[in-house]
Amino acid sequence: MKIKLLFLVALFTMVTACGESNAPVDTTDVTADEAAAVVTQDATDTAETSEPETEVAAPEAALEAVEESIGEEASDASDKIILAAAEPEPEQPVRTDWKYSVNQHYTALTTAQGTSSAPDKIEVAEVFWYGCSHCYNFDPIIKRWEADVPGDVSFIRLPVMWNPTNEIHARIFYAADALGKLDEMHDEIFKEIHINQKSLTSEAEIKKLFERFDVSEDDFNSAFKRSPSVEKNISRARNLTKRYGISSVPILVVNGKYVTSGDGIKNYNDLLAVADELVERERQNR
Repeated sequence: MKIKLLFLVALFTMVTACGESNAPVDTTDVTADEAAAVVTQDATDTAETSEPETEVAAPEAALEAVEESIGEEASDASDKIILAAAEPEPEQPVRTDWKYSVNQHYTALTTAQGTSSAPDKIEVAEVFWYGCSHCYNFDPIIKRWEADVPGDVSFIRLPVMWNPTNEIHARIFYAADALGKLDEMHDEIFKEIHINQKSLTSEAEIKKLFERFDVSEDDFNSAFKRSPSVEKNISRARNLTKRYGISSVPILVVNGKYVTSGDGIKNYNDLLAVADELVERERQNR
């Protein structure tokens, strides 16, 4: 009986050690029945204590699930990007108060001719001849105009092709361009003819001019006599002179459609003003 009682006391001591309190337990005069009652009560308390833990854990798990679900919904909502609708650009007013008129200030070509500029550019071509005194006087004026043209305008020069002298001067122009010397030589070609009184119709005169700009004899011969690109450009200039109906120079051709010629043009400023308005017409029609 004592052994059994001691066993019960030891068991009681182990059970109370896993609880919240580690205070020593007085086992004096503890009967077997009391010890059994204590063990039974402690086991009951332990069972009651563990049940709430299970009951509490379930709501916590459920709460976590709810919180995660709410978080996902909020994330989905925040991930939706709503783009603002682009406001339509205001329509530009259509201009109708044009100052210059067809046949008086310009001629409209029946068929538009191709241009050598990019498709998104409005081309203004100056048709000129190095031997023309009017072209010589107009050159510094057109240069100032060229410096201020808008970005959508492309300015080019086109040598006129009426006769053999025009062709020789056109060949000088395109040979200088092929050699990368045109920017340096353009003014000097004009001066050689109009200031130095050189006709620049003989090969010897022309070769000396190119030598002044450090062009070797071989390079000169390759460009002036045997260049496929020069021959192609001369052929094109001859063709466009006819298609544009050029009868005088200097003259401007806008986008291969309009030629600035007519009785209403009295001076160089008129020539440029008409070209500017024709450029604006082309810009509006795009």
